[in-house]
Amino acid sequence: MPPDRGRASRACASCRKQKTRCYEAGIPGRACMRCDRLHQSCSLVQTVVSDEESIAPAPGTDARLERLEKTVATLLDRLGEGPAKSPSQEQSRPTTEQTSPVTGGAYKDTESSAAPIMVIRDLATDSGIKPMSDTKSLGAALDDLIPPDLALALITIFLEHYGRWVLFNPQCDPSELLRRVKKSSLLFCACSLIAVRHTSEELAASLAPKLYEYARSLVSTTLLVAPQPIEFFQATLILSMWSTTVGQVPLSIDSWLLSGFALQHSHSSPLFTDVTTQSHPPNKLDEETMDNCYLWNHLCLAHIHYCVGTSRRSMLQPWQIERCRAIIVSDHAINFEVRMVAEIYLYWTVYEHLIQESVDLLKSVAALQTWRRKWELVLEQPRSQFLSMGFHFCHLLLYEHALKTKSSRARESVVSEMIRHSTAIVQLAMNTVDERTRHLTDHIYHMITFAAIIVCRLLNAYQEQVASTHNVDELELLVRDLVQWLYSIGLPCHAAHTLGNIVAKVHQKLRPHVELPPANPQPYELLGELNNHYFPEFLGLGMSADGNWDLLSNMGLFPQSPSLPERPD
Repeated sequence: MPPDRGRASRACASCRKQKTRCYEAGIPGRACMRCDRLHQSCSLVQTVVSDEESIAPAPGTDARLERLEKTVATLLDRLGEGPAKSPSQEQSRPTTEQTSPVTGGAYKDTESSAAPIMVIRDLATDSGIKPMSDTKSLGAALDDLIPPDLALALITIFLEHYGRWVLFNPQCDPSELLRRVKKSSLLFCACSLIAVRHTSEELAASLAPKLYEYARSLVSTTLLVAPQPIEFFQATLILSMWSTTVGQVPLSIDSWLLSGFALQHSHSSPLFTDVTTQSHPPNKLDEETMDNCYLWNHLCLAHIHYCVGTSRRSMLQPWQIERCRAIIVSDHAINFEVRMVAEIYLYWTVYEHLIQESVDLLKSVAALQTWRRKWELVLEQPRSQFLSMGFHFCHLLLYEHALKTKSSRARESVVSEMIRHSTAIVQLAMNTVDERTRHLTDHIYHMITFAAIIVCRLLNAYQEQVASTHNVDELELLVRDLVQWLYSIGLPCHAAHTLGNIVAKVHQKLRPHVELPPANPQPYELLGELNNHYFPEFLGLGMSADGNWDLLSNMGLFPQSPSLPERPD
């Protein structure tokens, strides 16, 4: 029986901050309904304070040091470096089975709209994919782990396939580049983490887990120092762009958090003054400033990818998005960089509509069509298939958001559009394979994976509606072909294999009567247990082991950004 709401005399602090009705306020010793659902502390619950905690903090320097230590501890915990939870703490948290019934991954009318990366991460948990071993006690120094010959080989691989993302000169001698890169342990570690997965399965299995732990540890300490040199921004960009690759589990490195910290650090760095100072927009950029602008654009793109992919607020403001266009006025801007700007505007367009309390489907789709007209010339250039995939992906997010708010009659057209955009993404991926495919950013593979998951779920939940406009057998074959395609990319330790396992598992669970090749076993045993509540208070997520999701944050971590003003043609 619900509590007598007439007794409620006040709301808890969390509900007041979120402007949420606090149903159980005023009941002694009981958390409010909202805090209880989010599994977070509630200011209405009185906690027992130990004698040690009741002692007033020391004045002056000691008090500041104490606050700093608490801040650092919180930061390390969110970055995955915090102390392990005690058994009693783990048992006090509701398990996945307690919080979410097993329903086979079908759509439910009560579900919130999906956050793609969260969906993939939760399904990775369900598929038994585990993070790399937690090697807290690393007995060897970084140089001892990577002998000189291997270091040169790794930096050569990175330079060839990924160097342009972090503005490495493609004509640079690898030996000279290695000498410069090794001045920053974090950058060297990040480059090696990406490159080692293009060597051999055995080497990747033995070296990557240790490099992964080094990277996390180095990041957690480096973030507390400002200003940072350019190597810091290059390293954080690498880890943000390829977080699934380095961690083998989506969001094992929180790219939204990491890229957001890097953008905040950019405001204290003289490297980015021309694009981070609101009152002085750049007029003419020299070569060095232009390179820094390129790097800043890439950080912005990575951040917006994960704002949309995790349904969280952007740390960027509209005027900063406008600054990303500064490179277009230069005669030196290449197709690759112009495509980056077009993609930034694409995701900012859909982001501005998704953060609204109520998404107007017609208005948001019209905004995407406007984006397409403005960037039509770029879409006609070589390698624009990734922009086209993003265009379909943004539509898919909007239609998925609208699916549960439509009537049965209107839902049929929404389902049809979701199938159309999902299949377009998958077909674009498989039909444009080239030598660069295995070196694409993780975001591309996230889009492909999410599209396949949507197809599986729609076939399961709305088969009759899907059958009225599409050939169901062809859709089943498309999912099967995609799984095989993902398995064909790179070594078994490549992120495509991890995501292929997820798609195969979802399809097998939701479409058990359709035979698919079994998911490839992991090439080596990944030790450790995946924490189902990774960053729980930070993300505000209800987790699920069956492929369903319940996103509770409603993109409410940051104040709503104002609308982006119409930019000149």
